[in-house]
Amino acid sequence: MNNYQIGQQVIHCRDGLAVVVGSTNMADKDYYIVKTVRGSGENIYVPVERADQIIRFLMNKKEADELVDYIKSIPLEFNPNTKQRRDGIKKRLLSGDIKDAAYLFKQLFFFKTSNDGSIKYGALDIDMLSFASNNLLDEFAITYDKDRDQIEEFIFDKLKYFFWYILIVR
Repeated sequence: MNNYQIGQQVIHCRDGLAVVVGSTNMADKDYYIVKTVRGSGENIYVPVERADQIIRFLMNKKEADELVDYIKSIPLEFNPNTKQRRDGIKKRLLSGDIKDAAYLFKQLFFFKTSNDGSIKYGALDIDMLSFASNNLLDEFAITYDKDRDQIEEFIFDKLKYFFWYILIVR
C-alpha cells in the first residue's frame, strides 16, 4: 500500500488531477482527503485501505516517455454498437489505469484528425474521450514541467512522425 503525503499531487480515477490536502479518521476508518483540481475543487474522502484503487502517483518523465511510446502501439478501434462502445469507454475511464487513459486519448486524436466518416461518435462519447484526454494532458503538463496550454503541442510533436506516417499510409 502506498503512503500519500499532504500536498502531493495525485490522479483520482474518476476526477483526474487532485492534491492530497489532509487525512482524517471517521467511524474508526482512516481517509485521505483529496481536493480535485478541475471543476468545483471538491474534497473527496478516500479510504486509506483502498487508496491504491482510487488514487495513484503521477507518472515520472521516464514513465511519461514510455507512455508516449505505448500510445504509438495502440490500435484505432471503433465499436459501432453504441451501448457496448460507451460501456467500454466508461470502463476504461473509471479504471484509473494510465494505459486506459492513453487508449482513450488516442481514439479521440484519431477521430479528430483522420475521420473519414466511418467513425460516428456521439456527443457523450466525445465528452468522455475529451475528459480522459484532458486528464492525461494535465498529468503530462506536470510531468514534463510545461504550461497546460503548451502540452498538447509538445505531446503531438513527440508523436508527430509516427502520426504523420499513419495518416499518410492510411
